[in-house]
Amino acid sequence: MIKKYFAVTLVMLLLLMSVPVSAMAQETLQVNSLNEMATLDVLSGSDRQVVVVYNDKKDNNIQTLALSSEEIIGGQSISSRVDVIEVAADVDIEAFLNELRNQPNVLAADINQTYEKSSLSNDTYIQSGEAWQFTGIGQDETWDQVDNAEAVVVAVLDTGLNTGHPDLIGRTVLGYDYIVGSNHVIDRDRDEGHGTMVSGCIVATANNGIGIAGVAGTANIKVAPFCIGDGDFSDATIVAALMDAADRPDIDVINMSYGGYYTSRTEQTAINYALAKGKILVASSGNEGSDKEAGQYSYPASYDGVISVGATDQNQELAYFSQYNDRVDLVAPGENIVTTEKSGGYTYTDGTSFSAPIVAGACAVLLAENDRLTAIEAENVLKETALDLGQSGKDNDYGYGLLQLDQALEKVKNGGTDMPDDLLDVNYRTHVQNVGWQEYVSNGKMSGTANQGLRLEGLEIQLGDSDYDLGIAYTTHVENIGWQDYVYNGALSGTQDQGLRLEAVRIKLVGADADLFDVYYRVHAQNVGWMGWAKNGADSGTSGLGYRLEGIEIMVVPAGSWVPDNTDSAFLES
Repeated sequence: MIKKYFAVTLVMLLLLMSVPVSAMAQETLQVNSLNEMATLDVLSGSDRQVVVVYNDKKDNNIQTLALSSEEIIGGQSISSRVDVIEVAADVDIEAFLNELRNQPNVLAADINQTYEKSSLSNDTYIQSGEAWQFTGIGQDETWDQVDNAEAVVVAVLDTGLNTGHPDLIGRTVLGYDYIVGSNHVIDRDRDEGHGTMVSGCIVATANNGIGIAGVAGTANIKVAPFCIGDGDFSDATIVAALMDAADRPDIDVINMSYGGYYTSRTEQTAINYALAKGKILVASSGNEGSDKEAGQYSYPASYDGVISVGATDQNQELAYFSQYNDRVDLVAPGENIVTTEKSGGYTYTDGTSFSAPIVAGACAVLLAENDRLTAIEAENVLKETALDLGQSGKDNDYGYGLLQLDQALEKVKNGGTDMPDDLLDVNYRTHVQNVGWQEYVSNGKMSGTANQGLRLEGLEIQLGDSDYDLGIAYTTHVENIGWQDYVYNGALSGTQDQGLRLEAVRIKLVGADADLFDVYYRVHAQNVGWMGWAKNGADSGTSGLGYRLEGIEIMVVPAGSWVPDNTDSAFLES
């Protein structure tokens, strides 16, 4: 018996010795750094590449995933919050994605999809009338009307920028090239320089006797160039740039002149992250208005919270290529316009790619005039002052109409936004399933998520310091339980880590001075999207439909002074 056991053991040892050591190591190797892996082409469009967005901002987040070299065959760290990894051919990618999404440090994970670019001062082309795009929107009346000390910055997520262009020198701040991982940015576009053309629409130097003037005119507005590709952009670089731009306090507006006809969990996560940080997001509606995709939703333009911009021609008619749908908010010139190109000269070009930055630049002008404007307020001013074209009221072709910057600026100058002079700070946070407590946000910013399948479980609200006798009370409707008792001033309403989601909320002010203010709030509900604004204790959300809440925005304003936006359909019940 002993001899037999010894013989079997000897055979096993000999077999193990015949296996190469490298092969044995590969079977159990855990990936601790993507620097050890094969580098990827993140613009290849491979359906085996996965974008991972992390909750934590740190180096080597990949270690928290505990992945092996059998599962992934390559990878690249795009930023401290975003990695892209290539999954081995024999791994079930859907199961792999589901496992990633359940990891505590993963905010979102999805396939790495690709997108395509959406292609009167004394300045030469302005004087000649060739740069017609600014007269139709009233910029010829506003170019020298704003003189702000602190710069308003527009992040341009595109192919980069020729920072040495004579009409753009001094009009930029630090950006980043996600293709090579460097602060030194060039325009990587294979053609005339998409990023340089987009940036020129915003900040080409006004009144310098050459070229054109951007919509910013002489206002202190600059662009931060983010290179996310050479004309083809990937989810990985888009998400990294969006989140980095959102984290920068000097950036106020983000322009996105690209799109694709599909949604992405990771891009949606980054969009919501930027919105929660209070950024104004502007995107081109798409150039397929006469193609097979006509009328379809292009993203990122069609995400909630993004200003979707279509294009008009010189006759103020919809450009033949401009994408149309019920998500279009505004239109701006986009056919046969003149702008800067990467060679250092100028070019004529077409596309909603160039309508979007005109609107983004207009938003920056309004912020330069009044830095207290919120993203919602700036958007509403542009919509209220737009020139109504097409069908009366909002329509699918023109949205609310053609941008009229002179009227919008006049409204802001005269306090016509109805923005209250005594806006009270309200701070709030939400507990999100599988994520936990979010950071506190304030005054109309979003807490929670949207379109990620992650529901709210708890809510805490508190008012900032003031001289008023004022407090805040709130209650939540919890699935399978119903309405909770009111709680006050920072206490938890709802549950935490019990798998019970919120379905509706009521919020009201209390105290001797409660009648001096209104509290407005709206929620993002599963299968519904953003609902209308409720006010002063009214129901917001749903009842009897099984729809859970995903996000919330709250504002406190002087009584009767101001309404944030639409107040219809704040509550739905079966």
